[in-house]
Amino acid sequence: MTPDFAKRPDKLNKYLESEAKAFIFAALSPDFLDRNGLEFLDEIEIPLKPEDILEMQKGGLDVNRLADNMSVILGVNTQFPHADAYIRFLKKYYTEQLCQVLCGKGRDALLAHSWRKACVYFRAALMLFSDSRDAMFGYASVCREWYLSLEGEDGQDELISILKSESTAYFEYLVLEHPDFAVPYYYLGFAYLNSALYAKTQAVWKRFMDLSDDSDLAEQRKEIAERLEELGDPVKIEGGINHILAGRYEEGLKILEPYINTDYDNWWPLHYYLAGAYRELGFEAEAIEGYKRVLQLSPSNIEAAENLADLYASAGDDDMAMKYINKADLFRKNKA
Repeated sequence: MTPDFAKRPDKLNKYLESEAKAFIFAALSPDFLDRNGLEFLDEIEIPLKPEDILEMQKGGLDVNRLADNMSVILGVNTQFPHADAYIRFLKKYYTEQLCQVLCGKGRDALLAHSWRKACVYFRAALMLFSDSRDAMFGYASVCREWYLSLEGEDGQDELISILKSESTAYFEYLVLEHPDFAVPYYYLGFAYLNSALYAKTQAVWKRFMDLSDDSDLAEQRKEIAERLEELGDPVKIEGGINHILAGRYEEGLKILEPYINTDYDNWWPLHYYLAGAYRELGFEAEAIEGYKRVLQLSPSNIEAAENLADLYASAGDDDMAMKYINKADLFRKNKA
C-alpha cells in the first residue's frame, strides 16, 4: 500500500527551498476569513506574494492564487507546521480536479526541464492524494530525469542518491497500486538493472511486455525485447551469487565456474564470489588466485586485500599477510 506522503521523511526539502523564497507569511484578516468561510485559518500564517498583498489592499484576493501558494509550500516542505490547515483548506474548496491541475503544472515544468518546480507540484498533489496514479508517476519521473541531469557533476552525490531512491520507490509503489499500468515497469527495469538486480529487471520487463501495446509503445517494446535477450547470463550469474550468499557454495560454483574465460571473465564480482566459495570449501589456493584476480580487475578493492591477508596468515606466510594488510590500509587512506 502506498504510504501517506505527508508522513514520509522529507529528504528533498532543503533542495527545494528556493521555490518558496518569493513568499511572505502573514495571517489573513478576520474580515477576509469570515467572507470566505475560512475561520479555521484564524491565526494561521498564509504564504503570500507581494502582488497578493497588493490585491488584498485593493479589497480582494483570488482564492485560486491562495490555493496555488499553499500547494507550493506543501510541495516544498511536506513537514511544514501548518500543512494540516493548508490541506484542510484545499480539500474543503477543491475536489480531485485540483490534483489534475497540480499534475498539469508539474508536467509543464518537467517538459521545460524545471526540475525543482515540477517536483514541487507533483509532491503537492501527493500531499493531497497519495495514491493518485498521475501524481505518483509524475513524481517518480521528475526525480529520475533530475538525477540523470546531475550525473557527472561534482558535489551532487547526496542529491542524486536521494532522487534515485525516491524515483525507484515511487515506481515500485505505482506498480503495486496500479498493476496494469505498463509504463512504470519500463522505467523500474532500468532502476533494477543499474543496481545489478538482474532477476528483478527481467521480471518487471516481462510484465511490461505483457501489458504494453505495440501501437503506443512500439519503440520501447523493441528495446526491451533486445535487452531481455541480453539478460539470460546475468540472471544466471546472479542466481549463482545468491546460492553462495545463502551458503550453498557447491551449487553456486556449478553456475559461476563456466563463466571463467568468457566475456564475463573481466567482471571482478564473478571472481570475488568464486573466491569466497572456494575459501569456504577449503580450496585456499583457488581462493587466493581468485582474490588476486579481483585486485587485477579492481585494483583498490579493500575486501579482496583483507581476504588475501587472512588467507596468507592462515597458511603461516606472515610476509605475504603483512603485504596485503598494508595494501588494505593504503586503499582505505586513498578512499578517505
